[in-house]
Amino acid sequence: MKHWKKMAASLIAISTMVAVVPTTYAMESEDSQPQTTDTATVQTTKAAEPTLLASWDFTGKNGTTNSAIADSTGKYNLTLKDGAKIEQYGDRSNNEALSLRGDGQYAQIDDQLFKDAGDSFTLEFASKTRHDDSGKFFSFIVGKDGSNDANTTDQANANKYLMFYNSKTAIKGVISNNNWGNEQGSKVTVSGNDNSWADYKIVVDGTNLAVFRNNALIIFKANTGIKMSDLGATTAYIGKSFYSVDEYWNGAMDDIKVYRGADLTMPTAVAISGTGVVNNKLTLIEKDSTKLTATVTPDDAVSKNVTWSSSDESVAKVAADGTVTGVKAGTATITATTELGGVKAELPVTVEPMNAQNAAAADLDAAIAALKVPAAENLPLVAKGTKNGSAITWKSSDEKLITSTNEKYENKTTGADDPYRGAGIINRPAYGDGDSKPVTLTATASYNGGEKVTKTIEVTVKEKTRIAPDTGYAAVTFESDSNGGEKAWVASTEKNDFFTFKTRNNGQAVLTNDADTGGLRDMFVLRSHEGDKYYLIATDLKVSSMGWSQNQVNGSRKVEVYESTDMMNWTRTNGDGNGGITINTPNAGMTWAPEAYWDDDLNAYVVFFSSRMFTDDTRTTPVKNDKTGNSSYAQVRYAITRDFVNFTEPQMWQDTGYSRIDSTVRKIGGYYYRFTKNEQGGAAGDYITTGKSIFLERSKVLTAPTTEASPGQDPNTGWQLLEQALLPFEGPETIKLNKDDELNTKDDDGYILLSDNFAYRAFMTTGAELSKTTWDNPMTKRYPDFNNEKKPVKAEPGAQGYITQGANGGLPDKVRHGAFVNVPESVLKVTKSWTAANPTHIEAVDSTTKAVYNAGTRELTATVTAADKGTLAGSVKFSAGDWSKTVKLDAEGKATVTLPASVSGTVAVAYDGYTDGLVNPSDTTVDGIEQGKVDLAELNKQIAAAEALKESDYTADS
Repeated sequence: MKHWKKMAASLIAISTMVAVVPTTYAMESEDSQPQTTDTATVQTTKAAEPTLLASWDFTGKNGTTNSAIADSTGKYNLTLKDGAKIEQYGDRSNNEALSLRGDGQYAQIDDQLFKDAGDSFTLEFASKTRHDDSGKFFSFIVGKDGSNDANTTDQANANKYLMFYNSKTAIKGVISNNNWGNEQGSKVTVSGNDNSWADYKIVVDGTNLAVFRNNALIIFKANTGIKMSDLGATTAYIGKSFYSVDEYWNGAMDDIKVYRGADLTMPTAVAISGTGVVNNKLTLIEKDSTKLTATVTPDDAVSKNVTWSSSDESVAKVAADGTVTGVKAGTATITATTELGGVKAELPVTVEPMNAQNAAAADLDAAIAALKVPAAENLPLVAKGTKNGSAITWKSSDEKLITSTNEKYENKTTGADDPYRGAGIINRPAYGDGDSKPVTLTATASYNGGEKVTKTIEVTVKEKTRIAPDTGYAAVTFESDSNGGEKAWVASTEKNDFFTFKTRNNGQAVLTNDADTGGLRDMFVLRSHEGDKYYLIATDLKVSSMGWSQNQVNGSRKVEVYESTDMMNWTRTNGDGNGGITINTPNAGMTWAPEAYWDDDLNAYVVFFSSRMFTDDTRTTPVKNDKTGNSSYAQVRYAITRDFVNFTEPQMWQDTGYSRIDSTVRKIGGYYYRFTKNEQGGAAGDYITTGKSIFLERSKVLTAPTTEASPGQDPNTGWQLLEQALLPFEGPETIKLNKDDELNTKDDDGYILLSDNFAYRAFMTTGAELSKTTWDNPMTKRYPDFNNEKKPVKAEPGAQGYITQGANGGLPDKVRHGAFVNVPESVLKVTKSWTAANPTHIEAVDSTTKAVYNAGTRELTATVTAADKGTLAGSVKFSAGDWSKTVKLDAEGKATVTLPASVSGTVAVAYDGYTDGLVNPSDTTVDGIEQGKVDLAELNKQIAAAEALKESDYTADS
């Protein structure tokens, strides 16, 4: 945390486009903005680094009333007055909190705390309010209680205070040295605040005042002219005003923290960048859009928020998120202005008239810009332009490496149509063969049948990655709904035994959402189809701030997406610092529990998630039906991606009129098996009669839509209901046991099913048993106690039922909805050694080289093996004296050479590792090799052939 700095003079910088895509061209026929004042040069007081003085989380204090509660240090007390009490709040995971009901109850904090805090301090807390916006109450106040209800010139008797006011519709933060007549600060309107939790931070740094809500700056006042020491006292109340005629506050507070010191730094510069920005200018065509990004410096600026404006909205409009859209031909200037300091950057925009050529060119630019090269995954070679809807076809110069558009493609009768129409499927060179030569992709677009535009890009296809057997498991979970619990923790097994999980990074979270809602929940992890990396997708949700109801109406339309090669070092797929990726539509109230599975027909990933839908983008009227008592309900949607950056428009996947959430998929044989939670409190149709439980369906078409849960559905074209109430509660996950896990079956068919029943529960089964499951022959008929947590079964190969293995059942101790994934030894080692202070990475594994000599044939064969039994690439060098020969390893890790007759004695055999550095070199020697006999007849034959050559038969370097 840092202190205020003087605001420097405005610095305006406009950056150019950060990514340049090589192309060639050929033509053929909510809340209110923060209130700010005095934002010129800001004179500041140097503050100390914030140091925690006191904190109260009220854990274990449920029911306490009319008594003093010591803070975490034991130095300061918070005293409950006149019936104020500590209560549990179900919308805060039953966490205890200070509860005030507005009928004379309040709490008082020791005066000494804010004396010790001084003129620069930070106050953090979570709060909810039940109070109307009457303007006649204080939620928190500290200062001198003059018991004066009117402005006065008698400073000795005036109320002097720092005050925070929290109503259903507004927040107020002010400081005053003379009652309300000199209040410095402001009041702002907020939405979604009625009886909903939010996180607040009040920062006082000398004469500067800032108020944050859910990490967003909502109130700022520079140069108030009043310091805390000017107030003359530090009487502190929660829920009580200094004005005797005022009401007592009706609300609650939790997780109160007071720090000495402040963390505020002013913006000094802003820069504009984005796709299409070239030489400090942007050119668009009518109806075309591009997203601009404003980068505010310094990095620790108190607010990096900007407001966007256009000098002429009839030419170019700009949205609050920086998306600029061409309206009509002309010129305009787009301006980004920091909400603090008014620092500006300007970008000239030229809008060209829409015509077929421009529309098609814009679609091609966007399609090519979306390609991640060199290619290690199938490429999103879209058949329809994402900006203007132009028809696009792709032609590959090498179909063996990258496929072209299938000109004869026909849309499917069930399930999703291929958005790429067969294009973009890559065939990577074998591991050890190196990356491919460049492949030229030629894209041709036509807008509404108009003039065609062609552009090209060269793409290199990366060789396949090194693969090693899985020898352990990793899990990513979150902890709780409480403040600080909505982050990603990583656990891994101690060995190749699923029930030996231990939380890593010294028990601390590995990944925190640094953007959007600030929460990470319901994480899902899958290994990429090509095996190079792991993808993590998570719900952008922080229940501890907004509660449950608001998050289903005004919830995020984003998912938080990361990638890693080792399960510990994560980066965002769309670039760090960019936040989540919007994949849902504006009329969706939430985007919960995203998961993904590979679709063999689409050659792409299908990402699915739960949403409550609304009739329009204002999200005021939910989609309802009479099946659920004319109330809103959750349905499951899906989008398609090949890179976890670019997603298709979401489509309906499961809409039966009943609430469904938390789907997970596993393919066994020719069927996809889908586990989904019935979110209804009771029946969900004629067949699913048990509420809040997990049912099982199957289909041969992953994206087939579901409008009814029925055993009679044809699984060749839709989803057939197999069993209801297979698992308890929510968050189902599945994982196949590693081949050498001692709990796996001899035929390598063992599976673990998991569900989050407020902590993960594990159930063992096999693929064969799941495949046998039908509505008339359910798992719970064959194994009546399969999901009975009171009757666990022994963990052994072929077991069917609930498993408990020691603490937490052998599962991660961060117990909430997450994902489980198989990992090789190299990744398992990283999970065990990695800490935030010392982030380790995958290390090279050792290798062993052995050699066998056949004296009869004079063949010397080297066999290289890796310690983790993984694949190998590289070469072996054989050498003796002046002779040497290097031979490439084959797919089995072998290299063979025939020794010349002149070679004798000791031959050195050395494996050199490979260019990726994933396997260490190794060597050996072969002794006692005798010199071979020279075949004189063969030698004379070769000499004669050489002598017969004419000069023209020799090459230049012979």
